[in-house]
Amino acid sequence: MITEDKNIKDIVVRKPNGFLYYTIAYIVKFLSKLLFRLKIDKKEIKGLKGPFMVIANHSSLADIAFTVSALLPHRLNILTSRDLFTWKLFKPFIERVGCISKNQFAIDIMALKTLKAAVEQGRNVALYPEGKASLDGKNLHYIPPSIAKLIKFLDVPVVLSYSQGAYLVKPRYYKGFRYGQVRIKTSVLLTQEQVRKLSNDEIYKKVVDALQFNDHIFQQENKARFRSSKPARGLEYILYRCPKCSLDYLMRTTDRNLICDYCGNNVEYTEYGELIPDATSKAFKRIDLWYDYQRKVIDEEIRKDDFYISHKVDSFMEVDRKYVPIGEGELYIDKEYIGYKGTKNGQPFECKTALKTLHTITVKNQEGVDLIYPEGTYRFLFKDKKYSVKYGLIVEQMYRYIHNLDGKR
Repeated sequence: MITEDKNIKDIVVRKPNGFLYYTIAYIVKFLSKLLFRLKIDKKEIKGLKGPFMVIANHSSLADIAFTVSALLPHRLNILTSRDLFTWKLFKPFIERVGCISKNQFAIDIMALKTLKAAVEQGRNVALYPEGKASLDGKNLHYIPPSIAKLIKFLDVPVVLSYSQGAYLVKPRYYKGFRYGQVRIKTSVLLTQEQVRKLSNDEIYKKVVDALQFNDHIFQQENKARFRSSKPARGLEYILYRCPKCSLDYLMRTTDRNLICDYCGNNVEYTEYGELIPDATSKAFKRIDLWYDYQRKVIDEEIRKDDFYISHKVDSFMEVDRKYVPIGEGELYIDKEYIGYKGTKNGQPFECKTALKTLHTITVKNQEGVDLIYPEGTYRFLFKDKKYSVKYGLIVEQMYRYIHNLDGKR
């Protein structure tokens, strides 16, 4: 067991098992080309030798498959969230293919040391600076400047793997896959000389600029079809507020429509990414614009002096790479904290995190959120089976408000 006080030179990073890695990678690449017409442009990294660091925009849960395919024949040690190590599908081989675990949105010294040890041992590493797959089909609202410090710390060339269309084949709200074209372009974002020469601020700007994406604009500009018999199913998970009656969590979906159960607002979502309201309804032109509308509403709510939100949850904790129930209570957000009040193993318990330290949180499709603490990861699932996306937006906008990122204070 490696501890956080272990020296970098004493950390041995497993090289991805060649047989297993290449078998999985080439099968995934073949299926991606067959099902998603994956198009890879890697002319700009031809002849590149490691060690190097790969960064990529995080548009989809399928991103790892596309990034691995684009970087073949190079093997990658990929930095992933600890949560991925709890998934039954990946448990049997995730360590054997060289994945490195990290606590999401928390300082993880051991993960940083392991990345450094990996490049010093000639490994190529890969990570997603946004830290989580996109909810709305565009880049995360904020990337911590510490990414520049990490790039300086690793001291190797930085390769960009940039995807378009990945969100559209596997949106966060959608069960299964949709079928359309995914494009991946790889390039050298920073040479080792640039890593050493440029300032942290200059590196940070290059990274932020490189990771900008919006798959909905990409789809509509290219009139790209992403085939599905039920394109709208699950949209109420991220588009929870009705633009007509302005009420939250009264939306539901059919295979092709998003409908408000209160006022009857009815919007069709097409395979070309169009949102088409009926004659008496209201909608935005794209999913990300609807999502931005919700962000703006949240921004107004959190500026009220008495802002407070709370809902009942069941609480869980990660133990031996699985989540076990520990109690129940309420998950709340006030002007300073996101926290839990309730029980843990039959005893009164409370934990909280200062919002000024948290630029985003992990939200789960089963309507819950994860919070990271020194003793482990807690998962809180809402009893009403809703609210996770709204809580995520509140945390993000609170961070922006506290740090005056919008310049409105």
